[in-house]
Amino acid sequence: MRRRTHGRVATLAVTLALAALADVLSAQMPAVDSAAADSVRVARTQTLLKHSRAGQVLYQRLPYGSQGYFSPLTVLLNKGFDHFQAKNARRDVWRFPYERAFRNNVFDALANPGRAIEFHPGWHRWIRSEVLPFTFTTGEARWAVNYTEHMLAGGLTYRALDEWFRVRDVPLPRLLAAATTFGAAMINEAVENPDVTSGTSGSVADLLVFDLGGILLFNWDPLVRFFGGTLQGADWSNLATFTTPNAELRNSGQYYVLKIPMPWTRTRLFLRGGMGVQSGLSRRVRGEHSLTVALGADTEMRNVEPVTGAESIRLKFGGGVYWDRRNSLLASVNFSPNADAVKVNVFPGVLPGVGRDLGTWVALTREGHLMAGIVSRRALGLGAGLGW
Repeated sequence: MRRRTHGRVATLAVTLALAALADVLSAQMPAVDSAAADSVRVARTQTLLKHSRAGQVLYQRLPYGSQGYFSPLTVLLNKGFDHFQAKNARRDVWRFPYERAFRNNVFDALANPGRAIEFHPGWHRWIRSEVLPFTFTTGEARWAVNYTEHMLAGGLTYRALDEWFRVRDVPLPRLLAAATTFGAAMINEAVENPDVTSGTSGSVADLLVFDLGGILLFNWDPLVRFFGGTLQGADWSNLATFTTPNAELRNSGQYYVLKIPMPWTRTRLFLRGGMGVQSGLSRRVRGEHSLTVALGADTEMRNVEPVTGAESIRLKFGGGVYWDRRNSLLASVNFSPNADAVKVNVFPGVLPGVGRDLGTWVALTREGHLMAGIVSRRALGLGAGLGW
């Protein structure tokens, strides 16, 4: 048993280390702390990306905010372990049964998609509820999440990672971006379904139709320009952190936002997607800065029937206040029904002095416990925290 546990820990550690190694080996500029050096780096990045096929970019290598935090490692932690936010999720990242979850669900769904669909719920119902927008009842319209969270968010993540690798002159940026995005999606399916006995039809839809579809679709540059430019699409994920002494991964969660322009005003309609949906208004308040207030419904709990793999979620009221600069999130306050009732995230570039490269977060859990963590943009967003 101990050997198997060590194997799971080693597998996860190697996965995360590979993402970190890419940046360490490819970094061609020394890490310095001066504002002038950051300005030069941003200008160099914008010059490089000006000649990319998409024209309008999703990643500008800003030294502050959510863009300063974004990396392949943060994608693996936030997208891969997105389910860890749920109130009933297990967050023991080092003891999680990865081997069983990958073998029973992920690999089986990829190898035998037809068998998984035929077992439950059958092709007709699967197409109506998972693939095409033919069903609108609660619990059946899973296609809505598939199109938004898997296809749209996955496609935006893929192209942002492509640009992240590209500005660092890493070879084969599209291939690495696709592998990282799809790898995170596989981790997500394993984490969401640790107890199923065979591949689920939901994982077939998520991985083979929508996650893969998003990667392929967002190779079309006009689509990237539309979402990245006109709608100001951006990754506003949490500051995922490994905590002690409970050996958990806390504050994980992938979130993407869209800001839809409204005529004759500096105010935009704001949409935030992830484990729940929020909508509100975002207004430019000073120079490059914007303030956003949004309300909606967040996922409190997510349940999976072990035999059939049938999924059900429970939504409750949630909301947040967001402060960003040039569409790079600087700080946020969220009220949610999930594991953390109140959560504050402060991204790199906000704290003064030596804390300039650090981000921090604090949360009040549903059980009334206080948790906190710190991440470093110089360490690809890796961080540590305290939790009970």
